[in-house]
Amino acid sequence: MAALGCDATAPTSPSLRVEQVKHWAMPAAGAKIPAPRGLAFDTNGDLFVLDDAGRILVFNIEGKLKRHWFMPEYEVGKPEGICLFHDGRIAVADTHYHRIIFFDREGKVLSMHGEHGSKSGQFIYLSSLTQDKAGNYYVCEYGGNDRVQKFDVDGNWLAKFGGFGTDDGQFQRPMGIVSRDGLIYVADAINNRIQVFHDDGRFVSILGEEAGRPRLHYPYDLVGGLENDLFAIEYGGNRVTRLDVHGKTLGTFGATGHDVGQFSTPWGLAVDRSGRVVVADTGNRRLVELER
Repeated sequence: MAALGCDATAPTSPSLRVEQVKHWAMPAAGAKIPAPRGLAFDTNGDLFVLDDAGRILVFNIEGKLKRHWFMPEYEVGKPEGICLFHDGRIAVADTHYHRIIFFDREGKVLSMHGEHGSKSGQFIYLSSLTQDKAGNYYVCEYGGNDRVQKFDVDGNWLAKFGGFGTDDGQFQRPMGIVSRDGLIYVADAINNRIQVFHDDGRFVSILGEEAGRPRLHYPYDLVGGLENDLFAIEYGGNRVTRLDVHGKTLGTFGATGHDVGQFSTPWGLAVDRSGRVVVADTGNRRLVELER
């Protein structure tokens, strides 16, 4: 397929060059085709996918389903975020059950962490999590807490930052989170911005504040790229936006719709070691691979 690039909402932004677009079908769950949500690649190129049937699915590098399993409980609601830890554990933000569940690579539950509440170490609705080089992990949550909590590798509580609001350092539905070089980048979805903090929780800046903030519409996920860059998926903008770590827009791809190069309320994304981007095209109930 020829190189593609489009940006319906900000015509002055550069296009993200994409050489090929592939669609991966979501496997049925009974009579239903579920929609994907959270995504994460492992170091072998396998893609771990959360869907709204309460499943974790594992696809190989060619998009073939290798295995899947269900969350222990999913009647109340489905999980939103997934992170592959350095030690091999799979951490899932079990959003509506107010906890993190740790699995091994085959789906065996190793442990659970959390309960409903607003105290330190408690959660309301968990949306995403990430791990830093030291093994500490950071959890975004919304629903009133609207904050980030930090834990050590064993799950001991270390710190919290944020709170509901529109001021610097506050959030309205923090969704995606990235740890890079001692800084924590958070996709502040309803405030349409990315905020930057030191890894101890001290506020640093709104990304791109000095150079002209990127135009974002409900950034729902955020991942680190291979070139000191960041990729955001815009749930409201129906596109992928690539940024440098200072907030300069390096390229955008996508428009609203159901055809090639279009998305409908995309929820999550992941980038592998070769630079491929896969998008959870939630409204279209498919995975979309962008080969750059």
